[in-house]
Amino acid sequence: MKLRDNSVANEKGKTYMKHTTKRGLRVAAIAAAGALALGGLTACSAGGSDTFNVWWYEKDTAMATTWKAALDELAAAHPNVKVKFELKTWDQIQKSGNAILDSDKAPDLAEWNKGNATAGSASQAGLLTNLNDYSAKYKWSDILPESALLYGRYTDGLMGKGDLYGVSTYGEYASWFYNKDVFDANGWAVPTSAAELETLLGSLKAKGLTQCIGAKDYQNVHLAYGLTLANASTGQTFVKDFQFFEHPIDWANEWTKSATTISNWLKAGYFPKNVAGISADNAVAEFQKGKTCPLIFGGTWLDQGMADKAAFNWGKFQMPATGGQSVGSAGNLLVIPSKSKNKDLAAEFINMILSKKYQNMLGENGGLPLAADVSALTNKTTVKSYTVFAEIVKQDGLGMYPDWPVPGYFEVQLAAGQKLFSDGDAAAYVKTLQEFYDKNKP
Repeated sequence: MKLRDNSVANEKGKTYMKHTTKRGLRVAAIAAAGALALGGLTACSAGGSDTFNVWWYEKDTAMATTWKAALDELAAAHPNVKVKFELKTWDQIQKSGNAILDSDKAPDLAEWNKGNATAGSASQAGLLTNLNDYSAKYKWSDILPESALLYGRYTDGLMGKGDLYGVSTYGEYASWFYNKDVFDANGWAVPTSAAELETLLGSLKAKGLTQCIGAKDYQNVHLAYGLTLANASTGQTFVKDFQFFEHPIDWANEWTKSATTISNWLKAGYFPKNVAGISADNAVAEFQKGKTCPLIFGGTWLDQGMADKAAFNWGKFQMPATGGQSVGSAGNLLVIPSKSKNKDLAAEFINMILSKKYQNMLGENGGLPLAADVSALTNKTTVKSYTVFAEIVKQDGLGMYPDWPVPGYFEVQLAAGQKLFSDGDAAAYVKTLQEFYDKNKP
């Protein structure tokens, strides 16, 4: 990314992390192809149109279902203008987004990919509406923490600070999933410190068990960064230094500690045999069987699969962290293109999605809201996930993903991580990551 090339990070997300269009928990499918005539809407902005054009690329997800319900309500409240909805794809926005925004086909409201290569470049080119005034009007900064708002802030196209050009309405994170039945049977408690986690892994080994992990795939990248964030006593200061280059990184501290931990776990037998050759899908499937590994580090895109396939009681807990940081981020953005003819109406829709009504609905549909009332949620899977997430958000603890700072970083981390899980050479791992980072950072 020059600061962060999100085209690379999102390509990883699409391939390995089941990108947000697929990782939202599955709910009833909505009929979304083509245009939806939802009744009338009043054009609110100067130069308004009698049609309100809306795009998003969520399909069969909690976001799609919730946003559709909000769009229906918006239509009922404004009976004079038609809504034209079009379902797009993530790839369409990634590859052709700016060209569309700069044409007469630009929508009034759209879901947009976060990051420098997409929302950043569009904001820098003047293709997105500055949302500062709308944010002040609706008090969005009171609803969302800064660690969620920063994904929509850009200065000279660089994400993380500056004016607001987009708003996230949902989130995601990585944490530990654990088999509660096995824990209860053995009297094991959820660890609250690195020392307790180490003791737990030793207890698993003594019982002939291990943690599950697919070190052949993205899970090695997430676990390494999860441990790195756990070592980051400076919290968001470390995240901003690593992601936004505000200060030099102390590679001998956080990153070396996490790589050394993985190396030590490998030597101690806390991973399955031949862990470097195990795929993420196979690791998840093994956890869901409930026999050999009652612990796995994974993201919220795994939640529904756990609910559907794990024939045991399971729970989640945050990586025991000194600074309260966790692997994760707010989701992709709702933006108002500069050529929107209904800017006020688009902002009203965004505000609806941030309301407790629709944040709670998102949670009930199986999504991960940023501002729901956890006491009002009844979806058991969401409650498990959101209880941990709410604490992360409260701590301002969204630590992003480790491949975001520089282009091509995911492939480097993946290969170096697979090697680390094979030979245990922590120094070589850190050297590879640091050299690529230093060579490619701005």
